This record gives sequence, C-alpha cells and structure tokens, in this order.
Amino acid sequence: MELIDFHTHIFPNPIANRAAQNVGSYYGLPIEGDGTAAMLKAHAPQGVKTRFVVSSAAMKAKNVIPGNDFLIQSAAEDSAFIPFASFHPDMGEKEALAELERVASLGVYGVKLHPDFQHIYIDEERLFPMYRKCAELKLPILFHVGDKGTDFSTPKRMRRVADMFPNLTVIAAHLGGYSVWGEAQKYLIGADVYMDCSESVPYISEEETYGMIKRHGVDRVMFGSDFPVFCTDTAFALIDKLPFTPEEKEKIYHGNAERLLGL
Repeated sequence: MELIDFHTHIFPNPIANRAAQNVGSYYGLPIEGDGTAAMLKAHAPQGVKTRFVVSSAAMKAKNVIPGNDFLIQSAAEDSAFIPFASFHPDMGEKEALAELERVASLGVYGVKLHPDFQHIYIDEERLFPMYRKCAELKLPILFHVGDKGTDFSTPKRMRRVADMFPNLTVIAAHLGGYSVWGEAQKYLIGADVYMDCSESVPYISEEETYGMIKRHGVDRVMFGSDFPVFCTDTAFALIDKLPFTPEEKEKIYHGNAERLLGL
C-alpha cells in the first residue's frame, strides 16, 4: 500500500513545537504532533510507503522566503517530502509574483494559503494576480477553507475564486470548510475543485464524511492529516474505517495526488 498525506505542516526544529502549540491555541484543540519533520515521518502508518505534502503558510511577508527555502531544502534532503510554497500579498505584487516564479523554478509542486492565519480574504482582488500566476505556472493552491469564527475563508468565498479562475487548480482543505461543513455542502461539494479530507472525522461523523466524499466524487479527494494537529497514522486509521472500495481507497490515498501533481 502507498499513501500521500496531502496536508501536513513542518517547521524548523527550534520553533516547531511553539508553532504547533500556537495552532492548538488558535483552534482550542489538542495537538498530537510537535511540528518537526522527524515526528511527521515517524508516524507514518506501519508498513505503508508514505510521502508527505509539506507546507507552512507564511503569516507575515518577511517569513515567506525563509519558510519556502526551509521546505525546499527539506524536500532536497528527503524524497518523502513534496514541497508546497507560500506567498503573502503584503510582500507587494511584484515581489510575490517573483517569488512564485522562483519557487516554481526550484521544483515546488504547489502553494498553500491559510487566509485566517494570514488575515487575507480568500477572494480579495489583490490576490488575483498571484492566482493568475499560479494558474500560468501550473501550481495548484491548497487553501485552508472554513472557520466558524472568521469570514476570511468561507466556502462561499472559495467558490467565487474557483468560478473566477477556472484555469487555477483549487484544493479546498478539510472537505471544503472546517467547522462549517453545512456551507461546504452548499457551495463546494460537487463543484469543480479538489479537496482533502483532513480534519473531517472525528469532527463530523463517519457517515457524513463518507457521504460528502462520495457526493463530491472520489476522483477529486485526497487523504490528509493536517499534521501537527493529527499524526498521519491517527488520521489514516480514522479514514480507513470508511466503507470505500479498495479501488476508491487507492485513489484517495495516493492515486489522485499522483495524477494531480504529476508524480
């Protein structure tokens, strides 16, 4: 069996645990991982060849380039890591576009944005040049979507972006809307976007998770843990209980990601 964990975050060792705990404090959640690459790899499901899409959305413009360099270097040192870069509109349009060109030339596979942490609305116009550039460079964007406490990343805003940029590959995390899955079902389930299933079970039932994935289409959903919130083996055990066929599991666990990223 093979697995690609499409939604993980790693940080440099000196700041990793603090960064992980900050995530927990923001969401009021216990955090299973410590944010390090070593712990991420150590908690791959036993006996399963596992690769990891690694990312870290830069919360400030000054953190974009160092954060991207860390992820690119981590992937250069370990072939299990598939790097997704980041940008922040506060860099300025010229600088953000140049950074996207730079990371694409260095072999990143996509981009990660977390509008709630970055304090940007997912559909604000100053992001549009960067969305167009990502489409041009064939860099998919993994968006954090959904937060009942903010309006930055609502499923409705995500749908607007997907409709406005049909050439941009959109991946809506958390089955299209963490903590607002009713809105996700209204605006994103069945839309022309990909999704990962991170942080669905246990926050919604197994039946609802299974139903949402089936309604959206198994061909457009990838497995994800959202490490360090959950370790990969924990998230895998939750999803593996769902009654998908072996062929469907192959798609969710690695086939869709391989096709999407050209692996």
